[in-house]
Amino acid sequence: MRGRSTPQMSFGDGFIDPALYALNDELRAVDSLLSDRTLLRPLEKMFDPTMGRPGTPVDVYVRMLFLKFRYGLAYEEVEQEVRERISWRFFCHLSLMDAVPDATTLIKLNQRLGEDRIRALNKRLVKHLITAKKIKPRKIRIDSTTLETHISYPTDLGLVHQVVKTLTESAKKAGQKIASHVRSTKRALAQMGAVLKSKSKDGKQQIHKTLKRVSLLAKDTVEQFSAAVSTVHRANKSPVVKRLTEQRDLAKRILEQIDQRLAGRDSIPERIVSMHDPEARPIRRGKLAKPNEFGRTMQLTQDQSGLLLDYVIQHGNPNDKTKLIPQLERFISLFGGPPTEAATDKGYYTPENIATLGELGVRRVSIAKIGRLTPHEHRHQRARWFKRLQRFRCGIEAAISMLKRCFMLGDIRVRGSTATSVWVGWAILSFNLWNFS
Repeated sequence: MRGRSTPQMSFGDGFIDPALYALNDELRAVDSLLSDRTLLRPLEKMFDPTMGRPGTPVDVYVRMLFLKFRYGLAYEEVEQEVRERISWRFFCHLSLMDAVPDATTLIKLNQRLGEDRIRALNKRLVKHLITAKKIKPRKIRIDSTTLETHISYPTDLGLVHQVVKTLTESAKKAGQKIASHVRSTKRALAQMGAVLKSKSKDGKQQIHKTLKRVSLLAKDTVEQFSAAVSTVHRANKSPVVKRLTEQRDLAKRILEQIDQRLAGRDSIPERIVSMHDPEARPIRRGKLAKPNEFGRTMQLTQDQSGLLLDYVIQHGNPNDKTKLIPQLERFISLFGGPPTEAATDKGYYTPENIATLGELGVRRVSIAKIGRLTPHEHRHQRARWFKRLQRFRCGIEAAISMLKRCFMLGDIRVRGSTATSVWVGWAILSFNLWNFS
Protein backbone atom coordinates (compact mmCIF):
# COMPACT_ATOMS: atom_id res chain seq x y z
CA MET A 1 0.00 0.00 0.00
CA ARG A 2 3.01 2.27 -0.47
CA GLY A 3 2.30 5.46 -2.39
CA ARG A 4 -0.24 8.28 -2.31
CA SER A 5 -3.00 9.16 -4.70
CA THR A 6 -3.26 12.41 -6.55
CA PRO A 7 -6.27 14.08 -8.20
CA GLN A 8 -4.01 15.27 -11.00
CA MET A 9 -5.45 14.49 -14.44
CA SER A 10 -3.62 12.23 -16.89
CA PHE A 11 -3.05 12.95 -20.58
CA GLY A 12 -6.15 11.00 -21.63
CA ASP A 13 -8.38 12.90 -19.21
CA GLY A 14 -7.89 16.07 -21.21
CA PHE A 15 -10.00 14.68 -24.07
CA ILE A 16 -13.03 14.09 -21.80
CA ASP A 17 -15.82 16.63 -21.31
CA PRO A 18 -15.21 18.18 -17.83
CA ALA A 19 -18.93 17.86 -17.07
CA LEU A 20 -18.47 14.10 -16.86
CA TYR A 21 -16.15 14.60 -13.88
CA ALA A 22 -18.67 16.71 -11.95
CA LEU A 23 -19.56 15.33 -8.51
CA ASN A 24 -22.97 15.71 -6.97
CA ASP A 25 -23.34 17.77 -3.79
CA GLU A 26 -23.06 14.73 -1.51
CA LEU A 27 -19.85 13.34 -3.01
CA ARG A 28 -18.36 16.83 -3.17
CA ALA A 29 -18.93 17.31 0.57
CA VAL A 30 -17.54 13.85 1.42
CA ASP A 31 -14.53 14.53 -0.83
CA SER A 32 -13.87 17.71 1.11
CA LEU A 33 -13.94 15.84 4.45
CA LEU A 34 -11.68 13.03 3.25
CA SER A 35 -9.20 15.46 1.69
CA ASP A 36 -7.88 16.31 5.15
CA ARG A 37 -4.62 14.31 5.28
CA THR A 38 -4.56 14.26 9.09
CA LEU A 39 -7.74 12.14 9.10
CA LEU A 40 -6.12 9.23 7.24
CA ARG A 41 -2.56 9.60 8.53
CA PRO A 42 -2.87 6.80 11.16
CA LEU A 43 -3.81 4.36 8.39
CA GLU A 44 -0.90 5.50 6.21
CA LYS A 45 1.55 4.83 9.07
CA MET A 46 0.70 1.13 8.85
CA PHE A 47 2.69 0.80 5.65
CA ASP A 48 6.38 1.43 5.14
CA PRO A 49 6.88 4.30 2.67
CA THR A 50 10.10 2.83 1.24
CA MET A 51 9.69 -0.96 1.29
CA GLY A 52 7.50 -3.04 -0.96
CA ARG A 53 5.99 -2.35 -4.33
CA PRO A 54 3.49 0.51 -4.79
CA GLY A 55 -0.01 -0.58 -3.91
CA THR A 56 -3.44 0.89 -3.29
CA PRO A 57 -3.23 4.33 -1.62
CA VAL A 58 -5.13 4.65 1.65
CA ASP A 59 -7.48 7.41 0.50
CA VAL A 60 -8.45 5.44 -2.63
CA TYR A 61 -9.27 2.46 -0.42
CA VAL A 62 -11.32 4.57 2.03
CA ARG A 63 -13.26 6.29 -0.75
CA MET A 64 -14.12 3.01 -2.45
CA LEU A 65 -15.31 1.53 0.85
CA PHE A 66 -17.50 4.61 1.40
CA LEU A 67 -19.12 4.07 -2.01
CA LYS A 68 -19.67 0.40 -1.23
CA PHE A 69 -21.52 1.00 2.04
CA ARG A 70 -23.26 4.18 0.91
CA TYR A 71 -24.87 2.52 -2.10
CA GLY A 72 -25.15 -1.07 -0.83
CA LEU A 73 -22.76 -2.64 -3.33
CA ALA A 74 -20.80 -5.86 -3.25
CA TYR A 75 -17.00 -5.64 -3.50
CA GLU A 76 -17.15 -6.76 -7.14
CA GLU A 77 -19.87 -4.21 -7.90
CA VAL A 78 -18.01 -1.25 -6.42
CA GLU A 79 -14.92 -2.25 -8.42
CA GLN A 80 -16.96 -2.33 -11.62
CA GLU A 81 -18.82 0.93 -10.92
CA VAL A 82 -15.62 2.85 -10.14
CA ARG A 83 -14.06 1.47 -13.32
CA GLU A 84 -17.01 2.52 -15.49
CA ARG A 85 -18.18 5.81 -13.90
CA ILE A 86 -15.88 8.71 -14.64
CA SER A 87 -17.27 10.81 -11.78
CA TRP A 88 -16.64 7.98 -9.28
CA ARG A 89 -13.10 7.62 -10.64
CA PHE A 90 -12.56 11.31 -9.99
CA PHE A 91 -14.05 10.97 -6.48
CA CYS A 92 -11.61 8.11 -5.74
CA HIS A 93 -8.66 10.17 -7.08
CA LEU A 94 -8.15 7.80 -10.01
CA SER A 95 -7.45 9.03 -13.51
CA LEU A 96 -8.44 7.19 -16.67
CA MET A 97 -4.92 5.77 -16.82
CA ASP A 98 -4.96 4.37 -13.25
CA ALA A 99 -5.88 0.79 -12.45
CA VAL A 100 -8.90 0.32 -10.17
CA PRO A 101 -8.20 -1.84 -7.06
CA ASP A 102 -9.99 -5.15 -7.43
CA ALA A 103 -12.41 -6.73 -4.97
CA THR A 104 -9.89 -9.10 -3.41
CA THR A 105 -7.55 -6.19 -2.67
CA LEU A 106 -10.27 -4.37 -0.76
CA ILE A 107 -11.12 -7.51 1.22
CA LYS A 108 -7.47 -8.16 2.12
CA LEU A 109 -7.00 -4.55 3.22
CA ASN A 110 -10.05 -4.89 5.48
CA GLN A 111 -8.49 -7.94 7.08
CA ARG A 112 -5.16 -6.18 7.53
CA LEU A 113 -6.56 -2.99 9.05
CA GLY A 114 -8.80 -4.80 11.56
CA GLU A 115 -11.55 -3.49 13.80
CA ASP A 116 -9.39 -1.27 16.05
CA ARG A 117 -8.10 0.94 13.23
CA ILE A 118 -11.56 1.34 11.70
CA ARG A 119 -12.92 2.32 15.13
CA ALA A 120 -10.04 4.80 15.54
CA LEU A 121 -10.86 6.28 12.12
CA ASN A 122 -14.43 6.90 13.28
CA LYS A 123 -13.15 8.61 16.43
CA ARG A 124 -10.82 10.83 14.40
CA LEU A 125 -13.69 11.88 12.16
CA VAL A 126 -15.83 12.83 15.19
CA LYS A 127 -12.98 14.80 16.79
CA HIS A 128 -12.25 16.49 13.46
CA LEU A 129 -15.85 17.70 13.25
CA ILE A 130 -15.70 18.93 16.85
CA THR A 131 -12.45 20.80 16.18
CA ALA A 132 -13.99 22.36 13.06
CA LYS A 133 -16.94 23.43 15.28
CA LYS A 134 -19.42 21.62 13.07
CA ILE A 135 -20.84 19.71 16.04
CA LYS A 136 -21.06 20.31 19.79
CA PRO A 137 -22.11 17.06 21.53
CA ARG A 138 -24.03 18.35 24.54
CA LYS A 139 -27.29 16.42 24.13
CA ILE A 140 -27.12 12.68 23.44
CA ARG A 141 -29.44 9.71 22.98
CA ILE A 142 -28.50 6.07 23.51
CA ASP A 143 -30.14 2.94 22.13
CA SER A 144 -29.34 -0.66 21.23
CA THR A 145 -30.09 -2.74 18.16
CA THR A 146 -29.55 -6.23 16.81
CA LEU A 147 -26.87 -7.09 14.24
CA GLU A 148 -28.22 -10.15 12.46
CA THR A 149 -25.62 -12.48 11.03
CA HIS A 150 -26.14 -13.97 7.57
CA ILE A 151 -27.04 -17.57 8.48
CA SER A 152 -29.96 -19.85 7.82
CA TYR A 153 -32.55 -20.29 10.57
CA PRO A 154 -30.93 -22.76 13.00
CA THR A 155 -32.46 -26.14 13.78
CA ASP A 156 -30.89 -29.15 15.47
CA LEU A 157 -31.01 -31.21 12.28
CA GLY A 158 -29.66 -28.29 10.31
CA LEU A 159 -26.70 -27.96 12.68
CA VAL A 160 -25.91 -31.67 12.36
CA HIS A 161 -26.01 -31.35 8.57
CA GLN A 162 -23.62 -28.36 8.76
CA VAL A 163 -21.20 -30.38 10.89
CA VAL A 164 -21.18 -33.35 8.52
CA LYS A 165 -20.93 -31.27 5.36
CA THR A 166 -18.24 -28.89 6.67
CA LEU A 167 -16.00 -31.63 8.07
CA THR A 168 -16.31 -33.77 4.95
CA GLU A 169 -15.38 -30.86 2.66
CA SER A 170 -12.50 -29.74 4.90
CA ALA A 171 -11.04 -33.23 5.00
CA LYS A 172 -11.24 -33.43 1.21
CA LYS A 173 -9.44 -30.07 0.81
CA ALA A 174 -6.71 -31.29 3.18
CA GLY A 175 -6.16 -34.36 0.98
CA GLN A 176 -7.87 -36.80 3.36
CA LYS A 177 -10.86 -38.95 2.45
CA ILE A 178 -13.54 -39.84 4.99
CA ALA A 179 -16.92 -41.54 4.62
CA SER A 180 -19.51 -39.00 3.51
CA HIS A 181 -22.86 -38.90 5.33
CA VAL A 182 -23.92 -35.67 3.65
CA ARG A 183 -26.67 -37.27 1.55
CA SER A 184 -28.12 -39.02 4.61
CA THR A 185 -28.31 -35.81 6.67
CA LYS A 186 -29.71 -33.89 3.70
CA ARG A 187 -32.40 -36.55 3.28
CA ALA A 188 -33.21 -36.26 6.99
CA LEU A 189 -33.71 -32.50 6.57
CA ALA A 190 -36.16 -33.12 3.73
CA GLN A 191 -38.04 -35.67 5.86
CA MET A 192 -38.27 -33.17 8.73
CA GLY A 193 -39.78 -30.59 6.38
CA ALA A 194 -42.38 -33.10 5.21
CA VAL A 195 -43.27 -34.03 8.81
CA LEU A 196 -43.69 -30.40 9.80
CA LYS A 197 -45.94 -29.74 6.82
CA SER A 198 -48.13 -32.76 7.57
CA LYS A 199 -48.76 -31.55 11.15
CA SER A 200 -49.13 -35.12 12.37
CA LYS A 201 -49.65 -35.87 16.06
CA ASP A 202 -46.48 -37.96 16.34
CA GLY A 203 -44.38 -35.46 14.39
CA LYS A 204 -42.19 -34.56 17.37
CA GLN A 205 -41.40 -38.21 18.03
CA GLN A 206 -40.43 -38.77 14.39
CA ILE A 207 -38.14 -35.73 14.42
CA HIS A 208 -36.60 -36.92 17.72
CA LYS A 209 -35.83 -40.35 16.23
CA THR A 210 -34.40 -38.81 13.08
CA LEU A 211 -32.20 -36.44 15.09
CA LYS A 212 -30.89 -39.31 17.22
CA ARG A 213 -30.05 -41.32 14.09
CA VAL A 214 -28.22 -38.53 12.24
CA SER A 215 -26.33 -37.49 15.40
CA LEU A 216 -24.72 -40.96 15.35
CA LEU A 217 -23.68 -40.35 11.74
CA ALA A 218 -22.20 -36.98 12.74
CA LYS A 219 -20.23 -38.60 15.58
CA ASP A 220 -18.81 -41.10 13.10
CA THR A 221 -17.80 -38.21 10.85
CA VAL A 222 -16.06 -36.45 13.77
CA GLU A 223 -14.13 -39.62 14.65
CA GLN A 224 -12.92 -40.08 11.09
CA PHE A 225 -12.12 -36.36 10.85
CA SER A 226 -10.03 -36.54 14.05
CA ALA A 227 -7.98 -39.35 12.50
CA ALA A 228 -7.52 -37.23 9.37
CA VAL A 229 -6.32 -34.30 11.49
CA SER A 230 -3.71 -36.54 13.11
CA THR A 231 -2.50 -37.62 9.67
CA VAL A 232 -2.20 -34.02 8.48
CA HIS A 233 -0.43 -33.08 11.72
CA ARG A 234 2.27 -35.68 11.08
CA ALA A 235 2.88 -33.99 7.72
CA ASN A 236 3.79 -30.78 9.62
CA LYS A 237 1.14 -28.60 7.95
CA SER A 238 0.65 -26.33 10.96
CA PRO A 239 -1.68 -23.64 9.47
CA VAL A 240 -3.97 -26.33 8.06
CA VAL A 241 -3.88 -28.31 11.31
CA LYS A 242 -4.92 -25.27 13.33
CA ARG A 243 -7.97 -24.66 11.15
CA LEU A 244 -8.96 -28.33 11.13
CA THR A 245 -8.53 -28.60 14.90
CA GLU A 246 -10.79 -25.60 15.47
CA GLN A 247 -13.46 -27.16 13.24
CA ARG A 248 -13.17 -30.49 15.07
CA ASP A 249 -13.52 -28.88 18.51
CA LEU A 250 -16.49 -26.82 17.36
CA ALA A 251 -18.18 -29.92 15.93
CA LYS A 252 -17.74 -31.72 19.26
CA ARG A 253 -19.35 -28.79 21.10
CA ILE A 254 -22.31 -28.85 18.72
CA LEU A 255 -22.78 -32.61 19.16
CA GLU A 256 -22.66 -32.20 22.96
CA GLN A 257 -25.35 -29.58 22.55
CA ILE A 258 -27.42 -32.01 20.44
CA ASP A 259 -27.07 -34.68 23.15
CA GLN A 260 -28.46 -32.22 25.69
CA ARG A 261 -31.40 -31.55 23.38
CA LEU A 262 -32.04 -35.28 22.99
CA ALA A 263 -31.98 -35.59 26.79
CA GLY A 264 -34.85 -33.12 26.96
CA ARG A 265 -33.00 -29.94 27.91
CA ASP A 266 -34.47 -26.93 26.11
CA SER A 267 -32.49 -24.07 27.67
CA ILE A 268 -28.79 -24.27 26.80
CA PRO A 269 -26.52 -21.34 27.80
CA GLU A 270 -24.19 -20.03 25.09
CA ARG A 271 -26.01 -22.10 22.51
CA ILE A 272 -24.25 -22.37 19.14
CA VAL A 273 -26.57 -21.55 16.25
CA SER A 274 -24.19 -21.90 13.30
CA MET A 275 -21.13 -23.94 12.36
CA HIS A 276 -19.98 -21.03 10.18
CA ASP A 277 -20.40 -18.28 12.80
CA PRO A 278 -20.04 -19.94 16.21
CA GLU A 279 -19.99 -16.61 18.08
CA ALA A 280 -23.51 -15.65 16.93
CA ARG A 281 -26.16 -16.05 19.61
CA PRO A 282 -29.98 -16.27 19.69
CA ILE A 283 -31.53 -12.91 20.65
CA ARG A 284 -35.09 -12.26 21.80
CA ARG A 285 -36.16 -8.61 21.90
CA GLY A 286 -39.94 -8.91 22.08
CA LYS A 287 -40.67 -8.18 18.41
CA LEU A 288 -43.95 -9.62 17.13
CA ALA A 289 -42.82 -9.91 13.51
CA LYS A 290 -39.44 -11.43 14.39
CA PRO A 291 -39.38 -12.92 17.91
CA ASN A 292 -36.01 -14.65 17.40
CA GLU A 293 -32.94 -13.07 15.84
CA PHE A 294 -29.43 -14.49 15.58
CA GLY A 295 -26.23 -12.52 15.81
CA ARG A 296 -24.99 -9.78 18.13
CA THR A 297 -26.25 -6.55 19.67
CA MET A 298 -24.82 -3.04 19.48
CA GLN A 299 -25.03 0.07 21.68
CA LEU A 300 -25.18 3.40 19.84
CA THR A 301 -24.66 6.97 21.05
CA GLN A 302 -25.88 9.86 18.90
CA ASP A 303 -25.92 13.62 19.42
CA GLN A 304 -28.36 16.30 18.30
CA SER A 305 -26.59 16.78 14.96
CA GLY A 306 -27.30 13.17 13.97
CA LEU A 307 -23.65 12.07 14.19
CA LEU A 308 -23.04 8.61 15.65
CA LEU A 309 -20.46 9.40 18.31
CA ASP A 310 -19.74 5.92 19.61
CA TYR A 311 -20.72 2.28 19.14
CA VAL A 312 -20.04 -0.92 21.06
CA ILE A 313 -20.67 -4.42 19.65
CA GLN A 314 -21.76 -6.92 22.31
CA HIS A 315 -21.69 -10.70 22.51
CA GLY A 316 -25.22 -12.04 22.83
CA ASN A 317 -28.00 -9.90 24.31
CA PRO A 318 -26.98 -8.36 27.67
CA ASN A 319 -29.52 -6.31 29.59
CA ASP A 320 -29.57 -2.65 28.52
CA LYS A 321 -29.77 -1.57 32.16
CA THR A 322 -26.20 -2.75 32.71
CA LYS A 323 -24.84 -0.91 29.65
CA LEU A 324 -26.01 2.66 30.22
CA ILE A 325 -23.31 3.76 32.68
CA PRO A 326 -20.41 2.16 30.71
CA GLN A 327 -21.68 3.87 27.57
CA LEU A 328 -21.76 7.27 29.30
CA GLU A 329 -18.31 6.71 30.81
CA ARG A 330 -17.00 6.01 27.30
CA PHE A 331 -18.51 9.34 26.21
CA ILE A 332 -16.76 11.16 29.07
CA SER A 333 -13.41 9.54 28.24
CA LEU A 334 -13.76 10.40 24.55
CA PHE A 335 -14.86 14.02 24.93
CA GLY A 336 -13.46 15.01 28.31
CA GLY A 337 -16.75 15.67 30.06
CA PRO A 338 -20.37 14.58 30.46
CA PRO A 339 -23.22 15.69 28.21
CA THR A 340 -25.71 18.26 29.46
CA GLU A 341 -28.77 16.14 28.60
CA ALA A 342 -29.28 12.43 27.95
CA ALA A 343 -32.29 10.43 26.81
CA THR A 344 -32.93 6.68 26.42
CA ASP A 345 -35.90 4.33 26.30
CA LYS A 346 -37.47 2.46 29.24
CA GLY A 347 -35.15 -0.50 28.86
CA TYR A 348 -32.32 1.48 30.50
CA TYR A 349 -34.29 2.59 33.55
CA THR A 350 -33.22 1.83 37.10
CA PRO A 351 -33.16 4.27 40.04
CA GLU A 352 -29.44 3.53 40.39
CA ASN A 353 -28.79 4.52 36.77
CA ILE A 354 -30.65 7.82 37.21
CA ALA A 355 -28.69 8.63 40.36
CA THR A 356 -25.34 7.67 38.80
CA LEU A 357 -25.96 9.85 35.73
CA GLY A 358 -26.60 12.79 38.03
CA GLU A 359 -23.38 12.09 39.94
CA LEU A 360 -21.44 11.96 36.66
CA GLY A 361 -22.63 15.47 35.81
CA VAL A 362 -25.62 15.01 33.47
CA ARG A 363 -28.05 17.81 34.32
CA ARG A 364 -31.18 16.42 32.71
CA VAL A 365 -31.92 12.71 32.33
CA SER A 366 -35.00 11.60 30.41
CA ILE A 367 -35.68 7.89 30.97
CA ALA A 368 -39.29 6.84 31.42
CA LYS A 369 -39.97 4.57 34.38
CA ILE A 370 -41.33 1.05 33.92
CA GLY A 371 -44.44 0.35 35.97
CA ARG A 372 -46.75 2.45 38.13
CA LEU A 373 -45.71 6.05 38.82
CA THR A 374 -45.90 7.91 42.09
CA PRO A 375 -47.48 11.42 42.00
CA HIS A 376 -43.98 12.95 42.09
CA GLU A 377 -42.74 10.72 39.24
CA HIS A 378 -45.89 11.48 37.26
CA ARG A 379 -45.26 15.25 37.52
CA HIS A 380 -41.59 14.69 36.68
CA GLN A 381 -42.33 12.79 33.48
CA ARG A 382 -44.96 15.34 32.40
CA ALA A 383 -42.47 18.19 32.56
CA ARG A 384 -41.92 19.98 29.28
CA TRP A 385 -38.17 19.32 29.15
CA PHE A 386 -38.70 15.60 29.88
CA LYS A 387 -41.20 15.16 27.04
CA ARG A 388 -38.97 17.22 24.73
CA LEU A 389 -36.05 14.87 25.40
CA GLN A 390 -38.26 11.82 24.87
CA ARG A 391 -39.25 13.17 21.45
CA PHE A 392 -35.57 13.77 20.78
CA ARG A 393 -34.83 10.16 21.79
CA CYS A 394 -37.11 8.82 19.06
CA GLY A 395 -34.76 10.22 16.43
CA ILE A 396 -32.19 7.49 17.02
CA GLU A 397 -34.73 4.95 15.76
CA ALA A 398 -34.62 6.69 12.39
CA ALA A 399 -30.80 6.51 12.38
CA ILE A 400 -30.91 2.77 13.14
CA SER A 401 -33.45 2.28 10.35
CA MET A 402 -31.21 4.20 7.92
CA LEU A 403 -28.19 2.10 8.92
CA LYS A 404 -30.08 -1.12 8.23
CA ARG A 405 -31.88 -0.06 5.06
CA CYS A 406 -29.28 2.11 3.35
CA PHE A 407 -25.89 1.28 4.87
CA MET A 408 -25.88 -2.52 4.82
CA LEU A 409 -26.34 -3.21 8.56
CA GLY A 410 -29.59 -5.04 7.87
CA ASP A 411 -27.76 -7.78 5.96
CA ILE A 412 -24.24 -8.31 7.26
CA ARG A 413 -22.55 -10.56 4.70
CA VAL A 414 -19.57 -11.57 6.82
CA ARG A 415 -19.16 -14.08 9.62
CA GLY A 416 -17.23 -13.88 12.85
CA SER A 417 -16.93 -11.11 15.44
CA THR A 418 -13.83 -9.47 13.93
CA ALA A 419 -15.22 -9.32 10.39
CA THR A 420 -18.56 -8.07 11.75
CA SER A 421 -16.82 -5.28 13.70
CA VAL A 422 -14.98 -4.14 10.56
CA TRP A 423 -18.23 -4.21 8.56
CA VAL A 424 -20.10 -2.21 11.23
CA GLY A 425 -17.24 0.30 11.51
CA TRP A 426 -17.33 1.04 7.78
CA ALA A 427 -21.14 1.33 7.82
CA ILE A 428 -21.07 3.87 10.66
CA LEU A 429 -18.20 5.84 9.08
CA SER A 430 -20.14 5.99 5.80
CA PHE A 431 -23.27 7.08 7.65
CA ASN A 432 -21.40 9.89 9.43
CA LEU A 433 -19.79 11.09 6.20
CA TRP A 434 -23.17 11.04 4.46
CA ASN A 435 -24.80 12.84 7.41
CA PHE A 436 -22.47 15.80 6.98
CA SER A 437 -22.60 15.92 3.20
